[in-house]
Amino acid sequence: MTIDIQDIHKQFGKVPVLRGIDLKVAEGELIALLGASGSGKTTLLRILAGLDWPNTGAVEVDGTDWLSLEAQRRGVGFVFQHYALFQHMSVFENIAFGLRVQPKDIRPAEAEIRSRVNELIGLVQIEGLGGRYPAQLSGGQRQRVALARALAIRPKVLLLDEPFGALDARIRKDLRRWLRGLHEQLGMTTIFVTHDQEEAFELADRVVLMGEGRIEQVGTPDEIYEHPASPFVARFLGGVNELPAELHNGRLVLPHADTSAVERVAAGDGAVTLFVRPHEIDLVADAASGARISDIASNGPSFRFDIALPGLDKPVEVELTREAVRGRTLRRGDAVRLKILRGRIFEPAHRPAAAATAKRAASA
Repeated sequence: MTIDIQDIHKQFGKVPVLRGIDLKVAEGELIALLGASGSGKTTLLRILAGLDWPNTGAVEVDGTDWLSLEAQRRGVGFVFQHYALFQHMSVFENIAFGLRVQPKDIRPAEAEIRSRVNELIGLVQIEGLGGRYPAQLSGGQRQRVALARALAIRPKVLLLDEPFGALDARIRKDLRRWLRGLHEQLGMTTIFVTHDQEEAFELADRVVLMGEGRIEQVGTPDEIYEHPASPFVARFLGGVNELPAELHNGRLVLPHADTSAVERVAAGDGAVTLFVRPHEIDLVADAASGARISDIASNGPSFRFDIALPGLDKPVEVELTREAVRGRTLRRGDAVRLKILRGRIFEPAHRPAAAATAKRAASA
């Protein structure tokens, strides 16, 4: 099912929550709504589910006005973060619930309900658990039951709100890989909400990054990681150094740094901010440089170097693999020059100066 979200605005009282959301979702896509708490992602999901309504805007699914339909007529499967299972019902009855409460004109016969539930128990790999109750299940098993219940009605669209948020890290990793495989098997249009960047990037075909009720960027995980559209996006992805620099004749100029690997930028001369990740910087010994190694730490496979630059209150963080530093002498207090391998340049008005992702040196 294709989804066309047009200029959605929503506020609670006088507080704006969604500020003009436009988004098209192709049939069979797996979309992640990624953002911090308060970004509006769950409100948007609830509007799609029919659990909330916008103040203005439109939602069309395969050309049908969804906002004119009641929730039970939309054919949406919804999975909540905290399972929302009925504790007094068995696994079998929890999965069957959505079928039993459908309007009479579309409710299947009892034999069909039982067949569908047994089919789903196998699909989500919880065979032998149909007679148990939620309290007798692990967190991962409960989430599979919740997903099976959402799938029972053969939904047109599957919506998941922080589906793995209540699980520990190991189970989350296992379940999201399983969910990606299930999605590829079913080919169902799916939208899920998460605040976890790793989860969004691993699962989604495209990521919709939201902030303060707006869409900041839409793209594949690789597109968003390699080409953040704004400082907001670059900061949200985390682990980034922000360095004041200048452009002269399209070239990046940064004191105490070699920027020759950075591509020329089609922008006027002036102040810019360079956003560069720790692993996108190398270190070169340079006795004439004013930059100094202020701290060194190891996490096993790599080393983190804190580099003090004159005029900067916060050290620049550099990450080098153990292999990269083998045979090199890099000690606290040593003078070094930063070698910028790649980065993203933004003008002060928070507009990209250009597609300024730097290339590695030709020999890399």
